[in-house]
Order: sequence, then structure tokens, then C-alpha cells
Amino acid sequence: MSNYNIPDEKNIPDDEFKRIFDDKQLFLPMRWDGNDFLKTVERLLDYYKSKFENKSNCRELFNDIERICNGLEMTLQEYLKGFPAKAYAEFEKVMGKLRNNSLKVYQKTSYGEYIINFNDVLSLFRVVNVEDNRTYDRKRVFHTPYNLRSKVSSSRYSIAGYPSLYLGTTLKLCCAETANGKKLSLASMFKICRNFSQTGVHIEVIELGIKPQDFIEVFSRRNFEDDVSREKWEFKRLLMQNDVKNAYCFWYPLIACCSYIRVNKKDPFAPEYIIPQLLMQWVRNEMCYNDGKFKKLMGIRYFSCASIKASKMGFNYVFPTSGEKMNADSQYCDVLSKTFVLTKPVYIRDFDSIEECEQELKRSTDLDLQKI
Repeated sequence: MSNYNIPDEKNIPDDEFKRIFDDKQLFLPMRWDGNDFLKTVERLLDYYKSKFENKSNCRELFNDIERICNGLEMTLQEYLKGFPAKAYAEFEKVMGKLRNNSLKVYQKTSYGEYIINFNDVLSLFRVVNVEDNRTYDRKRVFHTPYNLRSKVSSSRYSIAGYPSLYLGTTLKLCCAETANGKKLSLASMFKICRNFSQTGVHIEVIELGIKPQDFIEVFSRRNFEDDVSREKWEFKRLLMQNDVKNAYCFWYPLIACCSYIRVNKKDPFAPEYIIPQLLMQWVRNEMCYNDGKFKKLMGIRYFSCASIKASKMGFNYVFPTSGEKMNADSQYCDVLSKTFVLTKPVYIRDFDSIEECEQELKRSTDLDLQKI
């Protein structure tokens, strides 16, 4: 997937872009009433399409946006009628259009000399809840092992029974995602092993972490010059690029369909997860050759949909397992095991605050891979 630059005559002007997205009805993530998910999405996408329709300076965008919206609606219709294969076929057509207007794909692979850089700006965290207070090794905070597939429930970007590795850019965000006051929580820090010659893994991450209100904040210039966080600075610079703003017009319908807050986590089926799970299926197909052999690792970066508050705490990352084992006796993904190093897990309750625990993990140089 390569970035596609829309010709200047098709660039949407900043004032028109702001008019479209400075609208609280489009802000993400969204809550809904839990009654009819298909009608809820159709109302949103019809409203979104109306923002471009009959606008002389948006005519070049409207036809493609309409096709994308209609394709997502057809995807949901087929799935809810009980035809998941037909739903995926419709979804593939949507992704075929979006590939030509790529929002952003981050290349995480390096081809230089292999060095684990402990000062890498991208520190990722994982939190898991446990029942007891004993010592755990790194395996406990890695992905669910293959032989425990029955323990894997349906998640936003993974179906029941299929393990994926979910990570967050802040420990506070991970705690918000896994909140359970009755259990103990373990935390580890993860780093990406970027060197291809050492891992043999090419890594890409698709950007789904942009909300309309992020653009509006940049347009208003609030806190822009004073923001010293490298990650936030680079994210805001991304939002100022014309090709990103243009591509976002195409990607917004997909991001919105992936960003509904789940109404009831106790229900066995979550309509909010239909589109994101189909997206992960598409990602997994992109990771393989035609004969099913693995060729690269692809992940997704997205904002939390656990709550409005959690959506502001940082980014989530999800990486699917490949299905390949480290060896015949292993129950862990060979590709993910090559791609990440991680610290030994610690109990969050052993620190005075979540922030103190995060800083301690960041100071650690005890990152290892081979003990998984």
C-alpha cells in the first residue's frame, strides 16, 4: 500500500475540510442506542455523504466516497443476513478503493545494523489481569498461546478463538482498556525489533488513529507550538499534510464504522466489531502470499473505543498472530516472537501510581525475546 497523492485540482480546500469535519455528529468514537446497528451506520454515512453532495469543489470526491459508504452498508447487510463470506467480498471491494487513496502506512522495518534502541520513541505496553500473586514470566503477557484458543473471546480486531497481540502507547490507556477492580494486573513494556536482517520480518502499520477533532485542534493551533512530546508533534505534523487530509475524506467512513463504543460487553455478539474484524481478516490476507505462506507482518494503529476518555489517552496497536509456531513444541507465534522484545512483567499495584510504573518500565534495559 503506497501513499497516493491526489492532484492539486482535486485537493479539498482547508476551509471546506474544516466545514465538513468540524461537526460533533462526526466526532469519534461514537455511542449508539443498541437497537439497530445497520440503521445507525446508514444514518451516519448518509449524513456524511450529504456533506459532499452538490458542492462544486467536492464533486471529484463525492462519487468515490459514495461508493465506499455504499460498500460498507452492503457489507453490514450481508453479514447481518448471515452471509459472512458475501460480507467479506463486499468489504474487499471497499478496500480496493481505499488502497488507491492510502491514509498512512508506517514502515517499521530497518535495514541497518541491528541495535535494540532503548531510547526508541515507540514504547508499547501491555496489561493482563491475573487471579493470584505469584511470579509470572514474559509468556504471561505475550499473546494467548495457540493451545488456549478457547480462552480468546471476540475482540474489536480479532474473532473469537484467534489470538492477536494488543498493545498501547501508554500504561494508563492499557489499564483503561482492561479495567477490572477484582483482579491483579501485570504490565510489561514492548519494543519492536526493526532490523530485517536479524528478524527476517518486514513490518507495516496502517493508520486508523485519526479522529475528526484531531484535525480541528490542529486548525485552531491550540497547544501546537507548546507540545514538546515528539509523538504528538509528529502526529500533528501528519494532520497538516494535504494528501493526508484528502485521503481522510475516503477513510473516515471505515474508521467511523470501526469506532463505535460497545453497548454491552456481556453480550456474546457485538455488531460494533463486524467491520473491524473484517478489516483484520483483510490485513491477514495481505500478510500472505497466494499459497498462504507468510510474507510480512501488518498491524493497525487506532484510538481506544473503550470510552471517550480512553480515546484521548494515546494509541492502541494490534498485531495478528501468523499461525506459525516458533518450533514444534511452542504455542507462540514465530513471527511476533521475532518482532518484539519485552520486559519481565511487574505488578502495577507495587507502585504508587500507574505513571510511576510506566516510568520504571521505560528505564528497564532487561528486554528479552528468546525466553518466550
